[in-house]
Amino acid sequence: MSQIRIAFIGCGGMSSQLQRCIPMIPEFNFIATCDLVEERAQSNARKFGALRHYTNYDEMLSNEELNAVAVVGRPEDKLHRDIGIECLERGYHIYIEKPPATTIEGAKLLVDTSVRTGKTGMVGTMWRHAPAHQMAKRLIEKDDFGQVCQYHTRYLAPSPRIHSHSPDHPFAWSFMLDQAIHPTDCMRFFMGPVNDVFAFDGTDTNTGTVSISVNLRYANGAVGTMTLGIGPVLEAMVYIKGLNNQAIQVLETRKLRRYRVPTWSGQGGGYADTPTEEWNLNTAFHSIGRPGYIEEMQHWAKSLLQGIQPEASLEDAYHNMKVLKAISDSISTQTMISLC
Repeated sequence: MSQIRIAFIGCGGMSSQLQRCIPMIPEFNFIATCDLVEERAQSNARKFGALRHYTNYDEMLSNEELNAVAVVGRPEDKLHRDIGIECLERGYHIYIEKPPATTIEGAKLLVDTSVRTGKTGMVGTMWRHAPAHQMAKRLIEKDDFGQVCQYHTRYLAPSPRIHSHSPDHPFAWSFMLDQAIHPTDCMRFFMGPVNDVFAFDGTDTNTGTVSISVNLRYANGAVGTMTLGIGPVLEAMVYIKGLNNQAIQVLETRKLRRYRVPTWSGQGGGYADTPTEEWNLNTAFHSIGRPGYIEEMQHWAKSLLQGIQPEASLEDAYHNMKVLKAISDSISTQTMISLC
């Protein structure tokens, strides 16, 4: 196929961010939007160039010839998981906003359905697609960086939501699925599989404020930490150190710093703290909220045309959720959780 015929199910705020990218990606042919609120479906179709709009997704799937469907709405199983599975079974490749399901079992069901039907699935964890993170990955894979030995990330989200702590779900599960899934996916993008997790929390269950500290050991032998929580402003930092005394730092998914000289200044007992090189890779434009949104849609188009599994696949999302569950379980049991 020379162009990918796509449709979107859901036309809320997050979906609109992604639909705004579609006219800038020539590989896509935007066929239809669908939302229970007709005004939203019609408005998005008009603004972003879809040919038709619907209020019933079954009618849309029956009437239109499509190659792929994006399912982007509230993180409810009846939407992401159930409609995602139905789309796969009806022969469409899918994109699903995170989380793909509210349980690990639901995420695995999506993976199994994708394998059984031979249709691919991508999940909207856009951090890994931000140009600063993509460049950082290329830099740490160079021989002169040395084997990665440490990984650290700090993520504080200015979330207005009161995150629930239901006894029916793992600890701080709504926060894990809504917020912590981003730095977790980014961590696995850089570091690969996680072997062991030990986590502490300073969470206030009365206010819903979340404060979590995580220690990790990776399959490649490296160690790392994650600091996760709710803060007054967005903080997103990634720091990766290699054995050859080099380090990469990414701030707010935009600014990339490389440190590759000995840090000892030789004067007065101080250490140099200025990066050797620095890049500002901000690609948020045309009202597209943050770096990574347009790049993940471009990657989805490329993977569909090439007939390959995308990065941030359903399988990736399943393993992300296993790490998040291990963090919750470690906090609840005050023990180290092994994922080997």
